[in-house]
Amino acid sequence: TDFRAYEAPLPRLPHQTWALFHEESPMNNYVLSHSPGIRLFNYTATFRRESDYPLTLQWLPGAGYLRAPAVPLAEKDAWRRKGYGPVLYMQSHCDVPSDRDRYVRELMKYIQVDSYGKCLHNRELPSERLRDTSTATTEDSEFMTFIARYKFHLALENAICDDYMTEKLWRPMHLGAVPVYRGSPAVRDWMPNNLSIILIDDFDSPQELAKYLDFLDKNGEEYLKYLEYKNVGGIKNQFLLESLEKREWGVNDMTLPNYLNGFECFICDKENTRVKKEQEHKKSRGRIPAPRPHIAQFKHMGCPMPTPGFGSVQDLSEGDSWKEMWLQDYWQSLDQGEALTAMIHRNESHQGRFWDYMHEIFLKRTRQH
Repeated sequence: TDFRAYEAPLPRLPHQTWALFHEESPMNNYVLSHSPGIRLFNYTATFRRESDYPLTLQWLPGAGYLRAPAVPLAEKDAWRRKGYGPVLYMQSHCDVPSDRDRYVRELMKYIQVDSYGKCLHNRELPSERLRDTSTATTEDSEFMTFIARYKFHLALENAICDDYMTEKLWRPMHLGAVPVYRGSPAVRDWMPNNLSIILIDDFDSPQELAKYLDFLDKNGEEYLKYLEYKNVGGIKNQFLLESLEKREWGVNDMTLPNYLNGFECFICDKENTRVKKEQEHKKSRGRIPAPRPHIAQFKHMGCPMPTPGFGSVQDLSEGDSWKEMWLQDYWQSLDQGEALTAMIHRNESHQGRFWDYMHEIFLKRTRQH
């Protein structure tokens, strides 16, 4: 995850294999979302199901985690009568590529959203202990009991990419709150049944979403349909169940290897196979073909350009901080991937020349335009 193009180990020798372990958000390294960046690697472990060693369900311990009982609806309704909102927002990482705060700010015009984090903060947690960031980022029992009383949790990932799903999605499902989700466009593939989350992008506007949430808030029978996956036999998605069953690693499970150790073993196996085939090629004096290098593909990460959380890029002012930060970062990352690729092709051995190559690419683009 900490790979930076300007720190790559150079020179890259022909016999070397590069393996990428990237478990975190695409925003941490947009160079990997462009072909020149990801194709520097031979093998990958990313959140995308298409990667060589997928980490897609790294935040989901197992099917039993989803089946944990929900707070009774009567208790949630009592919570509402005390003045708490139907919707929870708990976010302290602001100004991210998905631009989630811009959307939530608009949603707040039409429905009560209780926001306890630093972003759009409008309500205080009941104790100093719960206000501690380290408490909120763990599954602390007091904290979980508090947030489980909400009917809906706004679950917006910090960046948008297929199969990038984090605890923001799985934790509310564990607690029995309905996630109001924006993140992986392919999220439905992984859901326990056809009615377990509410997708923001299914609604034409925050106002339309607010109307639907208000309807569910006032109609308990309809609301509870979103929690039927917690019942016996309620998880209908065989793809989800089979994916959990087939993965070789565990989450918080001491009986299984963790995914980092698993990936290391996976790479060792691939390298041993490659070396053996190279030896056979040499012994045969060319009769047996040399093994072709395995190259990572665009779809091993391949995340799209960031877009505003609400409205269009054309609607944003010239001085908009999100526009200046994330669009520039996304496209500069393409240049970084191309610069490092050029350095490897020219057998460069000094990292310090990276910015010279970046300057060359900048001048080339300027001339083209």
